[in-house]
Amino acid sequence: MCVEKISKQVLAAVAAGSLWWPPGQVAAAVDTEGVASMQQEIESLRQRLVVMEKKLAQAEKKEGAGGKKEKKQEPKLLWSGSAKTGYMYDDKKAGKFKAEIRLNALTKVDGKYDVGLGVKFKSTSAEPVAGKYPAEKNKIKLDQAYVGRSFGPVQIKAGVQNVALGEGLWLSKASVNQLTVKYVMDKYGSLYAGYGRDSQDYLVNDVNKQEPPTRSRLLKFVQFQHEFSQDNYLGIYYGTQQPERYLGIFGRIEQNGKWGGMAEYICDLNRDKFGREHGYGYDSFGNAEITKGMLLGVNYGKAKKKGTCGISLEYLNVDQNLFMNDNYTAWDDCLSEDGFKGGGMVFDYAASDHTKLSLQRYWGDTKPSAANRKGGTGSSLTKEGRGFTYLKFTAKF
Repeated sequence: MCVEKISKQVLAAVAAGSLWWPPGQVAAAVDTEGVASMQQEIESLRQRLVVMEKKLAQAEKKEGAGGKKEKKQEPKLLWSGSAKTGYMYDDKKAGKFKAEIRLNALTKVDGKYDVGLGVKFKSTSAEPVAGKYPAEKNKIKLDQAYVGRSFGPVQIKAGVQNVALGEGLWLSKASVNQLTVKYVMDKYGSLYAGYGRDSQDYLVNDVNKQEPPTRSRLLKFVQFQHEFSQDNYLGIYYGTQQPERYLGIFGRIEQNGKWGGMAEYICDLNRDKFGREHGYGYDSFGNAEITKGMLLGVNYGKAKKKGTCGISLEYLNVDQNLFMNDNYTAWDDCLSEDGFKGGGMVFDYAASDHTKLSLQRYWGDTKPSAANRKGGTGSSLTKEGRGFTYLKFTAKF
């Protein structure tokens, strides 16, 4: 019998005059019977509450498991790329129209692996010059096709990828078959190493009549870079591009977000160079001495956002046969196996946040060496002009 029922009966009896107890005895009777009943109801409610809590916990567990499955996303390709078109005019009064487009895709698989894919389409149409017909070159190149995996501060990539060392005087190129490892030691230092072949992965190359159509050499390198801040760093690297052995140092500095400078010095420790018959892909014989190269540059401003501009001045002094050809350097428009000594100016203007108009002008000559082994006679090549003017428009998306 609950307290409410007892209280109603007692009050009714008192009101009718049929019951009269002293106040102390009435309170004792009510308390005795009411407390016992309340204790039973409380215990019953407690047991029901325990059962409900268990059921609720099980429901939340099932709902949580189902929610994780719903949040799981399938791998998606993230596309990016660039388009470039321009006109180049060199000191031989030869003009070239150039057009190029790159398409890149990146995705993550299972939240652990990175997969990259990239293709470049390039077309060059040359105007006729004395004694030559107008010519056209069309190429399709596999820029990247790699699988990457991160293990904390260590990132590993295997396959065709972009490889760059220092400021790019020797090596800054896509389409390189490598196994690379980058270890970020802390916020200041990092190690970067690679091993593989240096072949350029052409899918279509209608001007390459060599057999085999592409050549590759063993390419190995290791680089250490110390960053003082985002745009201020110093580094050193050592690498071999069979049979060359390169040692280089580089650095970059930026002040007040406007002024900046960069430098790179490289030397080839190999004195025993050979011709193409040894299978290294050389177009000419090398020197019987250590060859070296130097790059210096200063810049003011950056063409990043709409309406901004930047200008840079550069100086290059690279010995003949320091490099096999111009396939791997970032300065491929003026550098080749014949070397280069001269300077250049680059002016960039951002027409929008994603487009840029650039004007490049370089003045220089090839740099023949008296120690050249051409024909086994030691005679050097003839110095030739290697300057050019290049106006191009680039859009990134």
